[in-house]
Amino acid sequence: MAEPSVYAVLLNWNGWRDTIACLESLFSSNHMHLRVVVCDNASSDGSLERIAAWAECRQLAERPANPRLSRLLRAEQIPVPFERIDRLTAESGNHNAAVPLVLIDNGANLGFAAGNNVGLRYALAQGEMDYVWLLNNDTLVEPDCLGNMVRRLADERPQAVCGSMIHFFDRPEIIQAAGGNRFNHLTGCAARSEGRFTHERTALDIAGIESEIDYLSGCSMLLPRDFLESVGLMSEDYFLYYEEIDWFTRAAGRYRLLIARDAHLYHREGSSIGSRTLDRAPSTLSDFHMFRSRLIYMRKYCLRFLALCYAGSWMEVGKRLLRGQYRNAWTVGRVLLGRPTVDG
Repeated sequence: MAEPSVYAVLLNWNGWRDTIACLESLFSSNHMHLRVVVCDNASSDGSLERIAAWAECRQLAERPANPRLSRLLRAEQIPVPFERIDRLTAESGNHNAAVPLVLIDNGANLGFAAGNNVGLRYALAQGEMDYVWLLNNDTLVEPDCLGNMVRRLADERPQAVCGSMIHFFDRPEIIQAAGGNRFNHLTGCAARSEGRFTHERTALDIAGIESEIDYLSGCSMLLPRDFLESVGLMSEDYFLYYEEIDWFTRAAGRYRLLIARDAHLYHREGSSIGSRTLDRAPSTLSDFHMFRSRLIYMRKYCLRFLALCYAGSWMEVGKRLLRGQYRNAWTVGRVLLGRPTVDG
């Protein structure tokens, strides 16, 4: 049986160092039929030029200090054929360059959903595409990660999507998420990621997690072509956060959510936006988009529980005040009062 064709879609915004490291690990993948599409959201740090320069000579800016992660980045400097195009060309459906790496200039900061959708439209226009791997650019992947996800999906096709085992980048032996999350439609809040903070040697009940999660983590999800064609692309109502929750809400249980227990990658978590991490509070920018997107989602799908969502969100404002996170409290409060501004 022929190996399926996979398009990995990465979104970059002022994160060329992370993206280059991710690309280095991707092009060490054991899965041969892989093309990578990098969509750049109008970075101001020269990201596209730096990524193109890396592709021409494969020189890394830096290597992780952790030997476990460093081994994922090859020392050989073998150029990667690439093509750089703009958003209009990418979305025209007429472009079909047979190169392993495509760099797309989105021309503006479109946010997570709209920015990735440019790459998803490009992938859908390629007739040989079987799967899309939506992957965060601040990750490093094991060589067999993609192959193990493909095999997990092959056992359950059709009507299935697949997540992976996501580890903390700074503590690679600790699980950040086992594939996905549960979601509370009463409050609009996601539960803590499944398996979070457990040691990698912990025997997780993957079948049990698969039966309980409501959505896959947007950090890493492998989607068959028919998912994109039947459910559609990510909703561009959201600039950041809640895109994947919205996606799987729209899928309405038509696709089984799987986790490949032997597919491992390492995630820096929130390196661009400042999301809450193992040892860091959320930035004001992260809080702004988190609570704004929560209200958008609840108004779309759970309007009858909106008052409960507001009550819980005001409690979060109080928690930030108690922690001395006054700017965060101010930002969230203004979102809840309908006067959203963000002070990055």
